[in-house]
Amino acid sequence: MAVISGGELLAKCLKEYGVKRIFAIPDGTYNIMFKWMRDEGARAGMAFITPRHEAAGAHMADGWYRVTGQPTVAMAGAGPGVANLISGVITAHAEDIPMLVITTHRRSEVIDPPRGAMQVFDQEGIFRPVTKFSSTIHHWKRIPEILSLSLRTAVSGIPGPVLLNIPEDIMNERREESEIPGPLAAPLPPASGGDPAAVEAAAQLLVKARTPFIHAGTAVVRCGAEGELKDLAEYLGVPVTMTPGGRGAVPEDHPQAFPTLCIPARVALAQSDLVLALGVRFGELDFWGRAPLWGTAAQEVIQVHIAPERIGANRPVRQAVVGNVKVVLRQLLEAVRSITPKRAPQERIAQMKALEKAWWGDLNKRFAPDGHPMLTGRLIKEVREYFPRETIMVLDGGNTTLWAVHFNPIYEPRTFLWTADFGHLGTGLPYAMGAKLAFPDRPVCLISGDSAFGFNLQELETARRHAIKIVAIVNVDSAWGMERASQKRIFGDERYMNCEHVPIRYDELARVMGCHGEFVSHPQEIRPALDRCLASGLPAVIHAEVDAQANINPPGMELWVGSHSAH
Repeated sequence: MAVISGGELLAKCLKEYGVKRIFAIPDGTYNIMFKWMRDEGARAGMAFITPRHEAAGAHMADGWYRVTGQPTVAMAGAGPGVANLISGVITAHAEDIPMLVITTHRRSEVIDPPRGAMQVFDQEGIFRPVTKFSSTIHHWKRIPEILSLSLRTAVSGIPGPVLLNIPEDIMNERREESEIPGPLAAPLPPASGGDPAAVEAAAQLLVKARTPFIHAGTAVVRCGAEGELKDLAEYLGVPVTMTPGGRGAVPEDHPQAFPTLCIPARVALAQSDLVLALGVRFGELDFWGRAPLWGTAAQEVIQVHIAPERIGANRPVRQAVVGNVKVVLRQLLEAVRSITPKRAPQERIAQMKALEKAWWGDLNKRFAPDGHPMLTGRLIKEVREYFPRETIMVLDGGNTTLWAVHFNPIYEPRTFLWTADFGHLGTGLPYAMGAKLAFPDRPVCLISGDSAFGFNLQELETARRHAIKIVAIVNVDSAWGMERASQKRIFGDERYMNCEHVPIRYDELARVMGCHGEFVSHPQEIRPALDRCLASGLPAVIHAEVDAQANINPPGMELWVGSHSAH
C-alpha cells in the first residue's frame, strides 16, 4: 500500500466532499498540502487561491458559499496567520456562513503544554466563541472522522464556521493508506421539515387571514427555497417583502414583490393582520419586529425557522414551525391547496404598486438627477441598469450601502452579497472575488465606498494574479461618510473630526497592480467606462467622484437612526 501524509489525507477527504477551492497563503506547516495540490490538484478539480491577507481569504470563502451554497475552506498557518484570519471567521459566524476553517499549529511537543516556542498561542480557544465546533486533531487516523463531524456540524441547524486545528507534525506524519479507518467522506445531514400539526395550523391561519403578508429572510435564499416561496405567494395572492439578507428570494420586479425599504410596502406590512416570517430573526435590520414598521401586538405572526431558539425572539408569534424553510414551504403549499383554491392577488397590491411607482419617481427625482457633482444615487442607478439581471451584485461600506438598497434592485437568488448582519467593512472586494471564482462566466460587480475599499485593496493584486475579472465601482467622497453623518448629528454642526482622507486615485492604484482603471465624475461617463472595463479582459476599478456633501444623507437614513436610537 502507498504511504500518505496527514496533509495529503486531508486534501483527499476535502476532494471527496466536493471542495473546489481552498483559500490559503503558503506556509511551512502545511506546504505538504500545497505539494499535493501542485501534483494532483488539476486532476482533482481543486486549487489553492492565495490572497494577500488571511482575513481576505476567509471573506473569499464566504463569498463562494453565498453564491454556490457549497461550504469551502479558509486556511492559515500557525501563530500570526491564525491571528490574521480571525476577523474573517467572526464575520462568517455573525452571518451564519458554514465555513471549514483549518489552522495549523507548531509541532505537538512544543505546544502542549507550551515550551516557549515561537508563534504559539491557544488557537483553538480563541476561535471557540466564534465557531460552532472546534477541535485540535492529535492523531493522524482521526483526520477523516473529525473532518466529517466538522462539516456536518457546519451545515446543520443554524449554519456556521467550524475549526480544525492541526499540529504540523500530524500534518506531515506519513502512514500506510491501509491504516485509514473507514471512508474518507460521510453523508451530510438531510433537510428536515416541520411538525405536520404545526404546518396545518399555519396553513389554516394563512387561509383565514384577511390581509396576509409574507416577509422572507436570508434562510429562503440560503436553502434554495425561492421556487417554493414564489409558488406559495402566487397561490395565495400575497404581497412579499424581503430582509436585506433575503433579497433575491423573489425578483424585486415581480408583480407581488416590493423592495426592502419601499415605504408603501412597509405601511402595508404594518397594516396586515397576519405575517408569515420565513427564516427571519427579528433583529435590528427588521426593526425588532416592532411597530410602527410592523403591526401592533394584535398582528398575528407565523414564524418558520430551523432554530427553535430564534422563534419568538423580540416578537411574539401566534404559530411556530421549526424546520428547514424549503421543506416547510413545500408542506405549507400542499396544506393550503387542500383547504382553498388558488386566489387572485390581493386587491391592495395594485394600489401598493401604484404607490411604489410614485415612490420610485420621487427617489429618482430627488436622489438620482443628471448633473455635476454626481449624486451617489445616480451612480448606482447607472451601474445597475448597465448590468444584466443575473449579475452578482456586491455591496460594501456604510452610506454607500444605504444608497444601494434603493437604487440597486436584485432579480435573482444568490446574486446579492453584503455583510448585512455584521457590517464588516472590507468584505466587498474579497466577496466579489470569491463569487467570480465560483461563476467565472457571470458578471460580478462590486459597489463600494472608498473607506471600505481601502481595507483590502491589496487584493487587487490577487485578482490580477488569479485572473479574477470583477468590476469594482468605488464611490469616492474621500471621507468616512457614515461617520460624517453621525458626527453631524452628535456635534450639531459640520466641523468633522478625523473623517477626511487624503485624496487617492483608485483607478491609478488599480493600474499599478496590473488591473484596468477608469475615472468618472459625470453620469454620462459611467457606461462608456464600464464598456472599457469589460473589454479590457482584466480586473477593473472605476474611481467615481460623487458629491461628498450629498453623500452624507442617503435616503432611508432616518429609519436606521430612529431604530438605532430607540433600541
